Amino acid sequence: MNRGARLSALLLWAVACPAPAQETPAPASTWRAAIDRDRDRLDAALGGVQLSAFGDVLSDEDGQGRRRVDFHAVELDLTRDLGENLQMAAAGVHSHDATQMPVAFLDWHPFGEPLAPRGRLSVEKGFHVQVGRFDVPFGDDWQFYASKDSTSISRPVTTTAIMGAYNDAGARVLGNNGTFNFNAYLLRGFEPGRLVGGRLGFTPFSDPFSLKGTRAPKPAEFGLSWFYDATSDWRKQGAGAAADAEGRLGPCYARAEYLLRQTRPEALPGPGTFQRGWHFTQEATLPWPATAFLRYERMWVEGPDPAAGAGHDERLAGGLSATLKGVFQLKLEGQHYLAASGATRSGPAYTANLWLAQCVVVF
Repeated sequence: MNRGARLSALLLWAVACPAPAQETPAPASTWRAAIDRDRDRLDAALGGVQLSAFGDVLSDEDGQGRRRVDFHAVELDLTRDLGENLQMAAAGVHSHDATQMPVAFLDWHPFGEPLAPRGRLSVEKGFHVQVGRFDVPFGDDWQFYASKDSTSISRPVTTTAIMGAYNDAGARVLGNNGTFNFNAYLLRGFEPGRLVGGRLGFTPFSDPFSLKGTRAPKPAEFGLSWFYDATSDWRKQGAGAAADAEGRLGPCYARAEYLLRQTRPEALPGPGTFQRGWHFTQEATLPWPATAFLRYERMWVEGPDPAAGAGHDERLAGGLSATLKGVFQLKLEGQHYLAASGATRSGPAYTANLWLAQCVVVF
């Protein structure tokens, strides 16, 4: 199938989403209600500390073609109001590789609602000043790092190969007037030094309301991001820019982002490594409690060694995610490389076709 045919298939899939089914009130899950009641009791016993947690088991391949099923990660999120306008938030993650705290910050908000430690920011009007460590808003995918917030199991190539799940220590200011939102931050950077950047977002069809307790997509948002990474004396180590968009129409939800990143190690002369990539992800809510997704993604690398980045990576991913009892998320995903660079093919984890399965438990 040539490139034009593939893109045509993507567009046809995007516009052929089923019409919204007649909505009927869903019965409340007794499991979910029981967990929420116990969590409320625990929050009260801890003096106002609000807890939430989730964990997942993942089935994938080990790079040698052997299937494995194993524990992946567990995350505990907590928040506590320290006053009328001051909040503490943190998230701890335990995995096979490490136990770490990727999020821990103080949030001062003279007006507006407190924010969840991770995931989507509220579209409610507000102004916040944060100090500590937090997920850095760059592009669109940072909102879906947590497994419970994402329909897919894998992250797009813009995250895995270009930016990573980037969180950092520093300070940021963010605000929202209901239509426009902004983030501006000063961080330690990828290497010890300084990183400045920000993101400007536009939500033209949103009424100000809080998304603190939900992960429902916004009606529409368009964003522009930028960062400049430097040494402690402001010598350039890298820079990046991104454009992102998302929108929802009936049962269909689409999002896309395009990222550029330049990395210039101080010890190397010349422009360093230049990466660019994009993805388009389409989701559709099915008549039964499940969501299907399809993602098309491409990435290019240019650097000092032409052979290392020869060619480009082009991948198609798709799958299903279903929620049971309001507690379990069952996901199935397939991936297929349409093209792969020499560096990707020589990697230990490369496989042209891959099937993944995941079970996420949300407490």
